[in-house]
Amino acid sequence: MSQLSGYAISRLLDSVCNDVPAFARPSYLTPGSLCPADAASQTTPAATAELHCATQPDEIGEYFQQLCLLAQQILPYPAISLWLYDAGKEQLVCSHALGPKTRVGRIHPLADIRAMWDELAAQEILNLVNVQQDSRCHLHFLDDEPTDLLLAAIKNHGQQVGALVCRRPSLFVPWPEHCHAILRTFSLMAGRGLENLDSSGNRLLTYQRQQQLEHIHHALSAKTGRAFFDELVTQLRLVLQAQQVWVCEAELTPAGSFARMIAESDGLNDGSSYRYALRDAACSRVYEEAERPYLVVSESLNLPRRYCGAAHYCGVALRDNKRKVIGHLAMTFERLPDEQLLQGVLNPICQRAGGELERQHAEAQLRLSAVAFETNEGLIITDPELVILRVNHAFSQITGLSAREVVGKRLGVELWPWPTDLAPQFDEQGRWEGEVERWRREGVAYPQWETWTPVRDEEQQISHYVICFEDLSERQASARQIRSLAYYDDLTGLPNRRLLLEQVERAFVCARESEWIGALLFIDLDHFKTINDSLGHAAGDWLLQQVSKRLQGELGQGDVLARLGGDEFVLLLPALSESPPLAEMQASGLAERLIEVLSMPYQYQGLDLHIAASIGATLFPSRDQQPEDLLKQADTAMYQAKAAGRRTIRLFDAGMQRQADRRLLIHNQLRHALGNNELLLHYQPQHMVDSGDLIGVEALLRWQPAGHSMISPAEFIPIAEETDLIIDIGQWVLLEACHQFVRWEEEGVRLPQLSVNVSAKQFHHQRFVEHIHEVLSATGMEPSALNLEITESVVLGNTEDAIHKMSELKQLGINFSIDDFGTGYSSLGYLKRLPVDELKIDRSFIQDIPHDLSNMAIVEAVMAMARHLGFNVTAEGVETRQQLEFLRKQNCSFFQGFLASKPLSAELMQRYALRYLPPEDALEGTL
Repeated sequence: MSQLSGYAISRLLDSVCNDVPAFARPSYLTPGSLCPADAASQTTPAATAELHCATQPDEIGEYFQQLCLLAQQILPYPAISLWLYDAGKEQLVCSHALGPKTRVGRIHPLADIRAMWDELAAQEILNLVNVQQDSRCHLHFLDDEPTDLLLAAIKNHGQQVGALVCRRPSLFVPWPEHCHAILRTFSLMAGRGLENLDSSGNRLLTYQRQQQLEHIHHALSAKTGRAFFDELVTQLRLVLQAQQVWVCEAELTPAGSFARMIAESDGLNDGSSYRYALRDAACSRVYEEAERPYLVVSESLNLPRRYCGAAHYCGVALRDNKRKVIGHLAMTFERLPDEQLLQGVLNPICQRAGGELERQHAEAQLRLSAVAFETNEGLIITDPELVILRVNHAFSQITGLSAREVVGKRLGVELWPWPTDLAPQFDEQGRWEGEVERWRREGVAYPQWETWTPVRDEEQQISHYVICFEDLSERQASARQIRSLAYYDDLTGLPNRRLLLEQVERAFVCARESEWIGALLFIDLDHFKTINDSLGHAAGDWLLQQVSKRLQGELGQGDVLARLGGDEFVLLLPALSESPPLAEMQASGLAERLIEVLSMPYQYQGLDLHIAASIGATLFPSRDQQPEDLLKQADTAMYQAKAAGRRTIRLFDAGMQRQADRRLLIHNQLRHALGNNELLLHYQPQHMVDSGDLIGVEALLRWQPAGHSMISPAEFIPIAEETDLIIDIGQWVLLEACHQFVRWEEEGVRLPQLSVNVSAKQFHHQRFVEHIHEVLSATGMEPSALNLEITESVVLGNTEDAIHKMSELKQLGINFSIDDFGTGYSSLGYLKRLPVDELKIDRSFIQDIPHDLSNMAIVEAVMAMARHLGFNVTAEGVETRQQLEFLRKQNCSFFQGFLASKPLSAELMQRYALRYLPPEDALEGTL
């Protein structure tokens, strides 16, 4: 780069000086006074004479400020900074900076830029391209983005005392012509400005500290509140080269002393309140030795966990205007700054910080007071004569009256006048509270709870009244709603169980006193679950609402209809007749009418839905009968109605109670039957219809309680199916039957097939398939010899789940039969999708053959359908030769029943099989 002549530089500088206003230009900075002889010379004698006049730090500061302004104007770049060397601390301090991001007071350790500093001393001008990528400096002087820097050494008496730094604004804008020469000129001028400082550097150090403090004060001047403390910790960390800086407010209570952080330099405080205990912490000594200007601790540090690892700690107490300690400023250092710098920075700043913290506390208290006043409760403040002075916003929201309308009016006279007999009666402390009726702006009355509290002055005279009130309208409405939810069904609006029981008790007492007979009807819908499962809960809820409306249409005066839940309704008829027979006849007649009404079709989204009802009834009062017995008796009678075929009514009698008691007894004893080894299996043989050959056995469950006679499966199996007992029992049956089948094989009895019944709950259990695998593995049972019998209800409950499980087990070789076919809701739609091998015709269709033509037609239809679908058919309950002959003509595959044999024990079944099975070699040849 060619150098600019001294004359050209002189003319350029003079033109700039002419543009500086006279009031901003010191005497030593005049046109022509800063002209060097040439670009490489020191300065002209005239300039030197003028520069010698700048001997005080404030004069040097003004001189440097003008130098930077001139440099920024001559070199059209936005960032110019001047850095001075602090030999005692081996660091550079930013003295002046012009640009978008100020750097005044910033410190950089010389060790981080040692290579660059030494090279600059030798070359005096240094061009750094993309400084962040330059290996000569680990830190950068200006902004965070990559940039090019041009540095000029500042020397005094041959020693390098600083650097003038110019930043290129864009990587795509070249440095101007003669830029090096111009920057060199300014660095020489800066060096002359330091010429009269003493050799020890004390004045330079004083000037540097002054620049740092001015920088901090300037950065904080326009800040308040949270912004002030955020800026404070940031600037202190930069100026003092601290590791962390944080500010806390004190929470000194009898329960413990804590510090709550309000700002920290690391940015860890995300707005949430970080709080730590002062006990045994380094920060606690700040409060214990609060009279010291600052506290430095360098050993045995106990800091908050997020600041562990620091070598030195410095803390300063922050005080309010009464000299009370209200918080502290804390810093940690790897290397402590010199005491003069520390004290010079902290003393003036902490006084300002204490005042700012006190102001922040005061504002917080005002905000709390404002929030407390503007609560959801209405507030009125009056003078001792009850003249209204102030109301809050909630007052206007509740009453509809604005503050302008009520302030100045007298409470109890012009607003909410008190009737003479309802004036507040204050207690000994002058307080009163109670519920009153008030009026809104539009004249609507509403309930209100008021609390009147007097405020007393220092002489204990009442100076104000504070009236706090709450609108009770919503609370009372909620109470009514809660009562409705507690006593009424949410879906139908009918009374629920709780209200029903209260009405039953009341009706029972009245009937006993009046000697009238009442009745309680327990109504349960038949097959409601099928509709609910197939069409969804929305359809089920709609249907229950329609049932409720139909039942309500049949009520008489005084009758009470309630919904207990699900599809169960109860009708209370409190007074039917003085004659028990007549009351029974009236209850039965109403029940039959209800069944007829409920059986009529329901139109739902183009579908005709059909349900029926089973009703149990009980009359009251009777001997030894209590109100709590009525619901249980009607429920028992309803169960008997369902057992009798549904869509009927049963009246409770003592025999029903005995049956109910026996059901409960069986249920309780059945829970212990497995553990007590009371369950056993019998086996009924299955034969071919044509040849009579034995083709398998069906395992049938039996129960022999210890010391009692055997209980019929028809009695205990329905009870087990009502609970989860059927799952454990069914798993035991499957395991025991397979064990027995394998034992028979080991003893030479080779039965072709074993059939085992599986209940719906057992089949749909999540581990059903896994349990089958476990049984086969544990027993060694051949899967192809196992036939699982399921009912149609298993499939109707969840068709896709049933098909998936059956297909998975079918791959093992297991066979499936549909048991009791025709008794449920048979559907060819699902039947053709199922991996089924066999249909079993229920005994109810066989027992009246050949006398019942309808049953014979049903059997013929089932046989024809089975042939087309490729199913085998087994007929159950065959007891006569006529029945067997009929089945043979219909090409039925297999049969079982008393005609062949009743169910046999395992031992007897083995003997039976040996008599009917072919010899071993013949059996093997047929398999």
